[in-house]
Amino acid sequence: MRILFLRPLCIALLVCLAMVGLRAVVFTYTQANYAAAHGHPVVVFGDSHADDVPLPGAPRFNSEAQDLLSTYLHMRAFHRARTTSDSTHTVVLTIWPHKFGPLAERRLSGRLQADSWGRKSLGLSAPAFGLGDLAVGAWPVLLRWRFLLNAAQLKQVRSKRRYVPLQPCVPSDYRYQIGAQYKERSWFREATVSRSAFARILALVEEAGWNLVLLEHPIYGRYFQSLQPQAAADYDAAMRAAAASPSVTYLALGRDSLPHTAFNDFHHLTAAGGDYVRSRLLPVLEGLAP
Repeated sequence: MRILFLRPLCIALLVCLAMVGLRAVVFTYTQANYAAAHGHPVVVFGDSHADDVPLPGAPRFNSEAQDLLSTYLHMRAFHRARTTSDSTHTVVLTIWPHKFGPLAERRLSGRLQADSWGRKSLGLSAPAFGLGDLAVGAWPVLLRWRFLLNAAQLKQVRSKRRYVPLQPCVPSDYRYQIGAQYKERSWFREATVSRSAFARILALVEEAGWNLVLLEHPIYGRYFQSLQPQAAADYDAAMRAAAASPSVTYLALGRDSLPHTAFNDFHHLTAAGGDYVRSRLLPVLEGLAP
């Protein structure tokens, strides 16, 4: 009876060890991509908004998902891949309230999602997930195991370099509605995993000695006014608290009023929107250059 019980346990253990081995192999190749990015003064991290950052040629490590935990894993792997020719002095992180919202937190529960978040984000982040991360109690157990299992996708992390502005723009009478949960729930306080990941990013930046630019893109219309007031206030307070550090700059463009021609949807930018961000971002980067 004991042997019958141990057999599936041994099989599960072997499967886990195989996943760890696969992750280690992929991570070895991935580290070269992180190391190569250290030859650039500015590196961009974040979600799909990072593709809207008008810095052609700047390495960017991002996926289309909104979770900050994957971003932290990429930033940590980038930090560990430092070389003697390291010239990176500033990292840009795209940020906006949805990164602490119900969707981001639901994804970070580790439960299967209706969209392709697991394949896109977990698959690309799994190489940067280490065995020690399995013991981080602030992250849901199911999420930790999902990271490990997604190593089987054998995805290698590569930095993007191109900037391709989105087209076309939204119509002049464009309207949108954010979900009721963003308008009714105090979601920022509920975002325990997202806030934990954000705190780890801030600690990592301080350890690495980087400058951090929290880049909040312009968002169309009355987005901020539509958010649950307490959640929006908590988000604002967290960004201001982060920017209290001398190494952190919060470029808060979210409430800036831009014409409809600047937007591809309510939170992604066209070339016109990208030009506006560039006009505000470049002086900040120049001021941070050694």
